Amino acid sequence: MSTRATIAIRRTTGDYLATYLHFDGYPEHAGRLLEANYSNYEHTEALIAKGDIRCLDAELGEPEYYDAEAPAAVLPTRIALVEFARNCSSQYLYIFDAGEWTHQKL
Repeated sequence: MSTRATIAIRRTTGDYLATYLHFDGYPEHAGRLLEANYSNYEHTEALIAKGDIRCLDAELGEPEYYDAEAPAAVLPTRIALVEFARNCSSQYLYIFDAGEWTHQKL
């Protein structure tokens, strides 16, 4: 079974850019890799903007994207972001906001 997650960034416009992560979305893996490898806005936004992610490499946190195009979602509010994550069957939601990562179990 996979541990699904949603990865999002709060943009300077106040909305959220979000994408789906299919495998290993639990904090000890995805959370650790996001904090270790995605600590600035531009790098994090680039990760999310490419769309749905199959998995993050266990060493470097490099993403393996799905072949089919699945663009990142733009959500106007945090409530809409949580609803998006639940619709993806995500078990965790990771948000990069003001240079910090937070996560919540859904």
